[in-house]
Amino acid sequence: MTQTTLLRVAAFLVDALTISVLLILPASVISYSLAWFGGAVQGIAIVWSVALAIFLIGLLLRDGHRGRSLGKRMLGLRLVTPQGEGCGYGRSILRNLPLVFPVWNLLEAGLVLAGRRRTGDRIARTNVTEE
Repeated sequence: MTQTTLLRVAAFLVDALTISVLLILPASVISYSLAWFGGAVQGIAIVWSVALAIFLIGLLLRDGHRGRSLGKRMLGLRLVTPQGEGCGYGRSILRNLPLVFPVWNLLEAGLVLAGRRRTGDRIARTNVTEE
């Protein structure tokens, strides 16, 4: 495995941990609080529906700001277009859309671990580079 591949995996893990702390933890606290104080099951379902929507939006847009998610920024990676610019939000959505689909996301993970270009990168015409 190359250094870039390891950095990509680590950057993804940083992003996943960040999402867990910032999204899942508060949603859990709210849900348990609602359950403890006799809240309706419907209210708990709404909390998790909102959390899922925020998660999906965050997943799709995470690389849009200058081609760098939090994990990529921390580990010195950048997502660039063929012109060498940051990918932008439109390309970020195209690039990360395959991660939403259950079997396709496993293919994406396998490609990254094999050191190959993700299908999302091919669709959005982006490359991950070290800075």
